[in-house]
Amino acid sequence: MIFDDEEKCYRLGHEVLRHYRERFGAECSLRLLQLSENVTYLVENRRKPLAVLRLCRPGYHTWEELQAEMQWMEELGERVCGVKLRQPIRTDEGHYLCGAEDGTGQVCFGTAFTYLSGIPLEELPCEQQLPWFEKLGEATAFLHCRSRERALAQRTAGLRDLPRSRWNYESMIGTKALWGDWRKVIQHNLPDTALYAEKEIMIHKNIFDKADGLICNKLKEYGMTENTYGLIHGDLRGANLLVDKDTLGIIDFDDCGYGWYMQDLAASLSFQEAEEEVPQLIKAWCRGYRKLGTLRQADMDMIDTFILMRRLQLLAWIHSRRRAASARRYRENFLCDTVRLADQYIQIRG
Repeated sequence: MIFDDEEKCYRLGHEVLRHYRERFGAECSLRLLQLSENVTYLVENRRKPLAVLRLCRPGYHTWEELQAEMQWMEELGERVCGVKLRQPIRTDEGHYLCGAEDGTGQVCFGTAFTYLSGIPLEELPCEQQLPWFEKLGEATAFLHCRSRERALAQRTAGLRDLPRSRWNYESMIGTKALWGDWRKVIQHNLPDTALYAEKEIMIHKNIFDKADGLICNKLKEYGMTENTYGLIHGDLRGANLLVDKDTLGIIDFDDCGYGWYMQDLAASLSFQEAEEEVPQLIKAWCRGYRKLGTLRQADMDMIDTFILMRRLQLLAWIHSRRRAASARRYRENFLCDTVRLADQYIQIRG
């Protein structure tokens, strides 16, 4: 796997950077920012940040899917509702993407994005995130409005959807989910499972199975209509939200695809679903969302379902992306807290 070799990634990053020399200057350099779903580097020239370069995880998206991501970002523009959006930067040859060969015949796609300053929202205590969640809710409503407008224009013109992932039960928490199967994680490989006796593991598995069945049924009842399902960001978690003074920035559209609009709220609560401030964060997000969008009672009734579905998705992600910074940061107690959340969900929805 390319991403297991930092030196190889660094060489591939420079191979991609070669296509931006005219734009960034011959003396620009790379500094590792994060290893997560992808590898990202800060492009600098004499310590001045110029852009962010991304090496895309091999096999996660096709060339066409990545092109569609860049297209959607450009359509949205640099700013919505006072919130900054990271933009793709074309190569010196005028392309969104370029390929870098790793020496074994495997090609890694790479691209560059505009640099946004700020600290990740997840680094702020939950109580300090409240005003930002209201702003995020408003920006999310705008993104959803643009998504619906685009879908209407496509239908009118007889065009196909952008080639992006379809986020649904199967792709998120099914047995062949894109981020892995949470069912396998319960019994294997997570450090905290070693603390449990086999009987306790079975109890937890039963809780998750019951919660999973409830989630599946609730999703079927909710449905996939033009009001509930469309092109979403898909990963508006705190690591992808940058706070800079009084400005919020949104980055990383790598998981943008077709999903339920309320998934974007659940994603915003990633890794902090068990925090006591969550109800207040939800209220703030909804308050902001209603400035530009509509939330029906049916949407509100699905919030806890989408939160738990996202949590199960993250349970698998923490295992499959164990080297990622967020996986290392949140792994401790993650399974225990997820069991508690699932049990609470069953008590309310079962």
